[in-house]
Amino acid sequence: MSNPVAAPEGLSVYTPQQRRIETAAIAVFGLLAAWSLARLAADASPSLAVLAAIAGWLAADFFSGLVHWGFDTWGSVRTPVLGQRFIRPFREHHFDPQAMARHDFVETNGASCLAGLPVLIATATVPLHSPGWIAAQAFLLFTALGVLITNQCHKWAHQNPAELSPIVKAAQSLRLVLHPNHHRRHHTTPFDTHYCTTTGWLNVPLERIGFFRILERVIRATARQSANEAKG
Repeated sequence: MSNPVAAPEGLSVYTPQQRRIETAAIAVFGLLAAWSLARLAADASPSLAVLAAIAGWLAADFFSGLVHWGFDTWGSVRTPVLGQRFIRPFREHHFDPQAMARHDFVETNGASCLAGLPVLIATATVPLHSPGWIAAQAFLLFTALGVLITNQCHKWAHQNPAELSPIVKAAQSLRLVLHPNHHRRHHTTPFDTHYCTTTGWLNVPLERIGFFRILERVIRATARQSANEAKG
């Protein structure tokens, strides 16, 4: 485990190569999302689309918490593959919470688009010849779109309210996206709660059941068992 509030290690650099990769990921994500939405519009009923959007929004909130917890808790910016592209922004964020408010669109959303590409490849190619497949495609598509906007919702929660549009402020007030006051609990010592950053809807129920603490105990126990088996 790592300290989520420690200063980023010396490798915390947003490189030009990483920016090019994320810019390309945004472009591909946009094309795949547009094609997937067109396929959905041709095959799904409006009621199914609405239900899928709600379920996908909830799933995005859950995955945002799972990923946030994971990158806060395990590994470092030196971790191969994940370190610079994914762990770095989370560690930087705890050391300098307002840093993400200074990021432009590419740096804010590039990693989310990159992570969502496998899901969108599936939604763009899965056969839609039965209600079950259409429902699955709709759910995955709206989950991917929710994951895309998660970092933007997180950024809005840290921005100066004067910089936000009336629409974003209204969405925050209605708790349709992450509210700054709600997210502030995550930035309170010991920084181990309220990980969900899309809407924050799932933070309270997950905390009540101790979801992340249970997950940590399971991972530690599994790691100890694997180490003992390797020794034996």
